[in-house]
Amino acid sequence: MWRPPPDPQWPVTPRTFLAALAAGTLGLCLLPRALSPYHLIVLSYALVLAIACLGLNLLLGHTGLLSFGHAAFFGMGAYTGGFIYSFAELRSLELYLLSGIGAAAAVAALVGLLCVQSTRIHFTILTLAFAQVIHSLFIAGTVFRLAGGQGRGLFLLGGGGLYIPRFTIAGVPVEPEDFQAALYYVIVAAFVLSALLMWWIVNTPFGKTLHAIRDNEVRAEFIGVRIRRYRWVAFLISGVFAGLAGGLFGQLDRQVTPEQLHWVFSAKLVLATVLGGHRHLLGPAVGAVVFAEFQEFALRFTQYHGLVLGALLIAVVLTFPGGLCGYAIAATGKVLARTRRQRHV
Repeated sequence: MWRPPPDPQWPVTPRTFLAALAAGTLGLCLLPRALSPYHLIVLSYALVLAIACLGLNLLLGHTGLLSFGHAAFFGMGAYTGGFIYSFAELRSLELYLLSGIGAAAAVAALVGLLCVQSTRIHFTILTLAFAQVIHSLFIAGTVFRLAGGQGRGLFLLGGGGLYIPRFTIAGVPVEPEDFQAALYYVIVAAFVLSALLMWWIVNTPFGKTLHAIRDNEVRAEFIGVRIRRYRWVAFLISGVFAGLAGGLFGQLDRQVTPEQLHWVFSAKLVLATVLGGHRHLLGPAVGAVVFAEFQEFALRFTQYHGLVLGALLIAVVLTFPGGLCGYAIAATGKVLARTRRQRHV
């Protein structure tokens, strides 16, 4: 059975976490003044990825379950509002996001109910299989055909993709030249609220129970923990985070394609989460930002971008096996311990 590595000797206290989040939020709010519009889009994409990774890590880092199916919930978060816009003229960003979160939650509830019946590699394979089933329904146009002739025409027009217009923010239309900056602050707010909510979840009795299941499933079951119920709730919450990220991505990219539903996108979320450190609350967010920057750098090498990205990721993972946050926390702990020893000498 997969078991996570031990926690670092210097744990992150709530005060440390909140201080780091506050400093990070301030920095994110000031960055638009220093970044070009293009780099602001890249940072926005990284923050959207970070929200999805925070949700995925509720399963991977806190429950001990590896999912390769979160692309399905990410894609549902983007597609649902796109369908509503196509057939009902949706104009509100808030309603677009809520519709995507609701659809992602519904799909996660159903898929999770079946997947949590298994553990270990069987759980991972089931999540991958369900995600590929959902992907095939979109790429083959089956979902579009449910809307009749108009849906079939929409599928043929976009090849399975949907166009997403600029929605109103808080009921106010935003001019095209100001929209990217306004959406960036919406994404920052969503990321900060997601991080705070995840911090609260993992520090509640529910979160501590997930840790108990992760560390010793047999012992947790012996003391009366309903393991499958807790895993299902964690799966549902994780899907909600992915749905929110998908909705934000749809508005950021202004389109959604079946690529966001493919298991390869799920693998990117897993890789970014592990890269930052899945045993640390903000590790997935750090990993998402680094992964986005690596991806952006690799795209400069048009023909060999996959080779460059893979080499960078391999180098980082081998150098920091506990993740970037794990290394930073361990290094800081050593420095603090050395400082205390010198004071007592």
